[in-house]
Amino acid sequence: MTNPHAHANPNPSVDPGRRLAEALHAQAVSSASAPAGHPLAHTAPRRSPEPRADAALRRQIMWALVIALLAGLVLGAGIGLVSLLFPGVLPTVG
Repeated sequence: MTNPHAHANPNPSVDPGRRLAEALHAQAVSSASAPAGHPLAHTAPRRSPEPRADAALRRQIMWALVIALLAGLVLGAGIGLVSLLFPGVLPTVG
């Protein structure tokens, strides 16, 4: 059988919470004393994502659809106002 005290604290007089607090304090002090702008872990610089080749085309299509929608709204509202304000001006359909 395994020893039930295998993972016990080797120094029972030191509280595990106190050890954790000391370790966190030491880490905070060491990171505070590091020069600004120099991260502790050296990482490769990130490259900005390159824009997709069809992004400009998609933007142009989106603007064309928005303009077409607005033109349709203006035309529909205009025809509706003419038919309400001036009955008989527009030809009947059907």
